[in-house]
Amino acid sequence: MKSILYASVLAVSAMLVFPANAQVGEDVVRSDDRVEAALENSEFAWEIDADGDFRLLLEFDDDRSQVLFVNSHTNQLGDMEVREVWAVATASEVGFNAETMEQLLRQSAKVKLGGWSIQEMGDQQLAIFRAQVSANAAADALNTTIIAVATTADEMEKELLGTDEF
Repeated sequence: MKSILYASVLAVSAMLVFPANAQVGEDVVRSDDRVEAALENSEFAWEIDADGDFRLLLEFDDDRSQVLFVNSHTNQLGDMEVREVWAVATASEVGFNAETMEQLLRQSAKVKLGGWSIQEMGDQQLAIFRAQVSANAAADALNTTIIAVATTADEMEKELLGTDEF
């Protein structure tokens, strides 16, 4: 089950980076050197995936772990260039019930950074915790964002599933 869910997370990563109308043979998105420089001296285990994004695996003291992505692709908002840091907490083939949706919404109001979203992928819905950070964020700021996103997603995963799937 974990490998199927992990494959789903990788597929979503690809969908977020490449537009649906991307043509075969177009240049592959390069990884962002700014993220790589920020992660170089971090404590995190990371790799660059086929999409040029950074895939991290954070391991916690309670024998749990969380897969997290830092997108190389950035977006402009006025004069700001931002990137997304995100992690999946749970997936559903039948959609999420009202109680779960309310739980995600209420937690979004309590966190200091980021929020929950629902992403459809094929016949699944994923609950994803996302945070935007400056594309030029210093290493400390990016690392703090990574820890916040991974911790929040893992805590919700534990609460909703009671397992460690992501």
